[in-house]
Amino acid sequence: MLPEFTQAPADDLISFINTSLLRSPRHGYFVEELLPYVPEAALDTLAARWVATLASEGSTPAIDLLFAHLSLQRPGALQPYLGSLFDLPPNEGCYPENWPWREAPDDAVDSLAVQLHETTDPEVKNKAFNCLLETRSPAALAICAEYAGQNELVYPFYLEEIGYGADQEALYTSASSHLIFPDGYFDPPTYPGSLRGLHPTWHLGQQGQPLRFGGNGAGSCGLCQHPLHHLLDIPEDRVGISNRQQVIALQTCLSCLGWENAELSYQYDEVGGIASLNQGVCIPQFPARPLKECHLHLANTPSRWRWQDWGLSNSNENLHRVGGYPSWIQSAEYPSCPVCQQKMHFMLQLDSGLPTAQDGYDWLWGSGGICYGFSCASCRVVAYAWQCT
Repeated sequence: MLPEFTQAPADDLISFINTSLLRSPRHGYFVEELLPYVPEAALDTLAARWVATLASEGSTPAIDLLFAHLSLQRPGALQPYLGSLFDLPPNEGCYPENWPWREAPDDAVDSLAVQLHETTDPEVKNKAFNCLLETRSPAALAICAEYAGQNELVYPFYLEEIGYGADQEALYTSASSHLIFPDGYFDPPTYPGSLRGLHPTWHLGQQGQPLRFGGNGAGSCGLCQHPLHHLLDIPEDRVGISNRQQVIALQTCLSCLGWENAELSYQYDEVGGIASLNQGVCIPQFPARPLKECHLHLANTPSRWRWQDWGLSNSNENLHRVGGYPSWIQSAEYPSCPVCQQKMHFMLQLDSGLPTAQDGYDWLWGSGGICYGFSCASCRVVAYAWQCT
């Protein structure tokens, strides 16, 4: 029944979500599952309704979950209420607490600066500091840098948590694309009522030519000496290798990545030849088969899905992305280029659950995490690492 209900009229979906928030305050299942199918503009109405409830009655686990998703899907819906959310924060003490301030307007930055400089309460100062960071505005980052210098905060590690380097330049691109796989690439869900594969991020409009995904690679691993596994053919300018549209083959060793070495790096020559920068001798503990080969398309990510969180995705969202902000599972980890030692920029992420060339076997990054890829344009170097729980 639930898959069919995702196609219900917007008013019915909103009514059902409101009812579930009232009747099941400790469980946000229906909020999480149905909110993606509510038209984006209607999220403003939900935000206004539940900010008022938050002010009069306080939060519940289900309301917390609603605000976490609203902060990702439509942060602008919460921006008129940032003053109230500062004083009565949903998700208090949890990692989504300060998300409503993502890219907040200048007046919100001014208000937070007053809180930071004039209050004597250290907890209020800390919250104002973290909310300023979430805005990611140059003015806010300058305020944070000055405050950090006066208060012995470890600089610039707090910047990496919002995707910025020590020079206050972003380590990720604002634009992103989703990988759109062909029909039938994934096995259908095995349990009735599953929403996997229905989420809007799996069905975005395709652009450009088909790109090869998975299969065997062309290079060899510098650790186990076995052939590399092909990930994705993609123009260099889409992943920050150069400004050229020359197609490059992203590859790594699935057998060694994360198991024999936490990070694997590769350097490309001007014509796309690949060389492993990790050298040694090892016998992989877990020899891997290639990912199942296909040809896929990229789709520009709409603003609603620009921010995605691994935990909140609940295995329903498409987290296979090029560019944009990473869906970190643990703390942010931007590696340094092994050649020039400068921080690398995020270029793509691949979620678990990808089918492999071995029938019936899906690929997991560790226990079911995400693989992150990074690039250094100056050195034509890419690096990969994964996180899991």
